[in-house]
Amino acid sequence: MAKPMKEKYNKYWDNIENMNFKLHVAVVLDPRNKMCYLELIYGNNSTKTKTILEHVNKTLEDLFQHFKNKTERERREKTRSSSSSTPSYFDFGHGVDMEDNFERFMEQCRHGVNKIELEIYLSDGMEKWVEDFQILGWWKSNSTKFPVLSEVAKLVL
Repeated sequence: MAKPMKEKYNKYWDNIENMNFKLHVAVVLDPRNKMCYLELIYGNNSTKTKTILEHVNKTLEDLFQHFKNKTERERREKTRSSSSSTPSYFDFGHGVDMEDNFERFMEQCRHGVNKIELEIYLSDGMEKWVEDFQILGWWKSNSTKFPVLSEVAKLVL
């Protein structure tokens, strides 16, 4: 009985090509675990662990980028619809959207100096293990600090 169980385990969890890294992302999105838990499960310095962590990071970055693009697209559509229906007091006749330009300017300023949301989340300390910890509640209360990542967490968790 143990042999077929071990074969199934190896098929889904020991073979990197067949792993579902979104399940690992769910572990990382628990603010009590983050990447440290995966290192504990797979061992600290093995090449397999490094490969798994790279895949998990890539999956998390892809999800983050997808939601970031979606959020920016929705914001632009909302800005267009609101600016077309209301007159702007700061219309200098150049068709310039001051809010949009300011947002782009701030993104450029932050690009080289500050970390992106995902890097900040991963580098922040982990939450303590308490009995009635509510992961989705944590993400909701931290959605202002991690607006895009909280949307990813809502979907994944």
